Amino acid sequence: MGAASMIWNPDLIHYLSISKSTTILAHHIKNSKDSSTIETLASKCLQNCPPNHSFFSHTVKNHTYTFLITPPFVLFAIFDHNFLKPHALALLNHIKTSLIETLDKNDTFTPFSLQPQFDSVLNETLHVYDLYSNSSSSAISPTTSRTLLVKPDEGLKKKKRVLDDGREAAMVDLSSDDNSSLPFSKINDRQKAKHIWKKHVWVVLMLDLFVCAVLFVIWLWVCSGFKCMAY
Repeated sequence: MGAASMIWNPDLIHYLSISKSTTILAHHIKNSKDSSTIETLASKCLQNCPPNHSFFSHTVKNHTYTFLITPPFVLFAIFDHNFLKPHALALLNHIKTSLIETLDKNDTFTPFSLQPQFDSVLNETLHVYDLYSNSSSSAISPTTSRTLLVKPDEGLKKKKRVLDDGREAAMVDLSSDDNSSLPFSKINDRQKAKHIWKKHVWVVLMLDLFVCAVLFVIWLWVCSGFKCMAY
């Protein structure tokens, strides 16, 4: 494989969409033959979009599932695992800058209402990268290279998410019909469990504090203040 192919290969983009919450406003599917299957999978993933994240990426069986989240809008993509993460971030970030940041989050959108705008931005982005990949490496200055590979937002510079016990999320087959097999739902369950545990800890601490306060008041009453300490 040549240097240009290693830099950019749009064939490694299997699916790409923009949504408002779970309503898909536009999408791109590499292979129309798989459209029904991949649309179902994308819908499941969007329903389990990881909360409290601006960026989330998870690789399962040679496919990388990636979210770029700017509430209430979500960019979701399925890449081949060989598609480099910096290129994935550059692609999603370019669409975010060109499209999402021009939208009014309070507007009411219908399914696929943004398809023309999305196609235009995506085609423009792919064209730019095609020009980049078809040029010789020596002909592209470092400045041009940095411009084409858009630097991700600071908010996206997050380390790969690790569960509370220090282990990475288990690799789960997203193609399963069971929604519980989605890694995002498993992570959500862990987050809910952690939140409930924290609430229980606070309740126990408050009860202990209350008991201590009552005992202290009883001690002051029995000793008529601090007179007991004089003996």
